[in-house]
Amino acid sequence: MKVAAAARAAEAAGPMLSGILVIEDDPDLQWHLARMLTVQGHRVVGTSSGDGALALVSQWPVDLILVDEELPGMNGLEVATRLREEHPQIPVVLMTCEATEELHIAARVAGVVETLVKPFRSEVITELVLRLFPGAAPEPAE
Repeated sequence: MKVAAAARAAEAAGPMLSGILVIEDDPDLQWHLARMLTVQGHRVVGTSSGDGALALVSQWPVDLILVDEELPGMNGLEVATRLREEHPQIPVVLMTCEATEELHIAARVAGVVETLVKPFRSEVITELVLRLFPGAAPEPAE
């Protein structure tokens, strides 16, 4: 009975995102973002490096990528550029601690669809997902 009700609720809520990739080297922030998005019903995977992200994207269905600007090795703009070259259909959102005009220009050139300045409230991510994917209404997990 519960399974049938959950299936009807999921169908009524519309399509959820296949996957959201969170690329963040701060384990606490990565966990917080993944937890919040999971509670909303999205499938989430996280990594702390650009190389890890590129490997995951080739093996796991991803609809949206959240990438930190400052990563060890390849920085977030380099990751975004590589992702745009290899997977141009996946929107990439850059998360940064400081947003300068130069960074916004570089982000646009790298194919970033939006730049978020840390710290940001959880609702900002929810609103972003709804704006990019209007049919992906959050559905709390049971």
